[in-house]
Amino acid sequence: MSNMKVEVLRFLGIVGIAILTLTPRSASAQEVAADAQEVATDVVEALVVDAETGEELPFASVTVVGGRKVSTITNAEGQFRIRVEKGERLQFTYAGYKALTLTPKAVGHRVELAPATLMVRGVEVRALPLKEIRKETVRQQRKHRRKTADFFYRQTAFVDSACYEYVEAFLTGRSAVAVSDLKLSNGRYAAIMPDTTVGQVLQFYKNFFTFSQIELATNKPKLDPSADIMPLYERATKLYDIDYDILSDSASCIYVIRFQPKAHIKNNTILDCTLYVDSVNNHILRCDGSGRNFRILQKYPKSLMRKDEVLPVTFNFSINMTEENGFTEVQSVYVDTYHHQDSMLVRTKSTLFNVGLHDGRKKGKELKFEDDLHMRIEKTEYDRDFWQQNEIVRRTRVEEAVKELFERRDLFGVF
Repeated sequence: MSNMKVEVLRFLGIVGIAILTLTPRSASAQEVAADAQEVATDVVEALVVDAETGEELPFASVTVVGGRKVSTITNAEGQFRIRVEKGERLQFTYAGYKALTLTPKAVGHRVELAPATLMVRGVEVRALPLKEIRKETVRQQRKHRRKTADFFYRQTAFVDSACYEYVEAFLTGRSAVAVSDLKLSNGRYAAIMPDTTVGQVLQFYKNFFTFSQIELATNKPKLDPSADIMPLYERATKLYDIDYDILSDSASCIYVIRFQPKAHIKNNTILDCTLYVDSVNNHILRCDGSGRNFRILQKYPKSLMRKDEVLPVTFNFSINMTEENGFTEVQSVYVDTYHHQDSMLVRTKSTLFNVGLHDGRKKGKELKFEDDLHMRIEKTEYDRDFWQQNEIVRRTRVEEAVKELFERRDLFGVF
C-alpha cells in the first residue's frame, strides 16, 4: 500500500466516525467585495430541527422569498447554506411540519420547525381516497411528461465506514412526480481503492444514479412478474397493509399513508414506504421508505477468474416534491444503500436536487441502465474553479473532508 493510500485510510477512518470538527467555508474577501458593489448579501447557514424532539430534519426545503427565485435543501445532517440579498427572507417547509418564514438575522444557528397537528390516527383504508390519489398522480405525470429540470447530484461510497469515492455532477431529466431519462451535463469523480487486492474485487456502483429514479404510481391494471411493486397501484390493497393518519399544518390537511407489504410478499421487489399527500388536491408531498428484495449484479474483472454474483441490497430513500412551477415535480431524492461483498460492508449514498426547469437546449446523451457514469464523466472537461463555486447543497462533514482531501491530492479529473 502506498503512503498516499495509508494517509487516506487513516484520515477517512476518523471522519467515518464523525469526530472530526470542520469550520464551515465562508465567502472569500474577493467574493464579498464583488458582491458589495452590486447589493448587500449575507451567507446564511444553520441547522434545521424538529421543535419538539430536537432531531435534525434532512432534506427540508429552504427558499428565498421577497426577491430572487433561489432555493436549496438541508443535507443529510439537517444543515444548509444559502446566500441572501438585502430585503429577502427565508421560508422553511417540510411535509408534516408547519412552514416558517424568517429574516436572515432571525435564523441564527438553529431553525426549529413545529410538527403538524395530529387530527386523526390510524384511520382504516376504506375511508381513504386511494384510487383518486393514484389517478391524480398518474394524470400529473402524463400531463407534464415533457417538463425537464436540471439536477445537482452528489454520491459517496464507503467501505466499512471509510469513504473511498466521491462524485458530483449536473444532470437533466424529466421531473414530474418521478425522475426519469437522465442525461449528464458535466461532472467530476475521484476514488481510491483500499489496496490492490481488495480494489480489484471491490467495484463501486457505476450506475447508482438509477436508484434515484424511483416510481411511486402506475396506471397499469397488472404488473409484469419481474416489475417493482409500487404503492399507488390498482391492486395495492391486496399487496399492502395500509393505514393512515391525518395531520393539519394550519394551511391544509395531509394524509400520512403507510404502505407495509403483506406477509405473503416473500420474493417480489417492493417498496415499503410512507406517503404524505395533500388532502385537497391529492398531490404527493413526500415519500420516505425502503426497498425490499432488491438485488445487484456484481461483475468481476476477467483477471480474477471469478464468476459474477447477484447480491442482495438494502436501500432507504426519501423523496420530496415541490409545486413551485405549478405541478408536482421531484425536488430532491436521497438514497442510502448497503450490501455485503465478501467480508466488507459497502455503503453508497446519493443526493439529487432539482435546481430549476431546464432551458430546453439539448444536453448530452441519455444515461441508460447499463451505463457507467464514471466513464461518462471521464469524457467531460474538469473545471476546478467551477466546482469550487458550485456547492449547491451544503456538504456533510464527511463529504467536505473527502472533497478537500481529493482536491488537495489533485485526484479529480484523473482516471
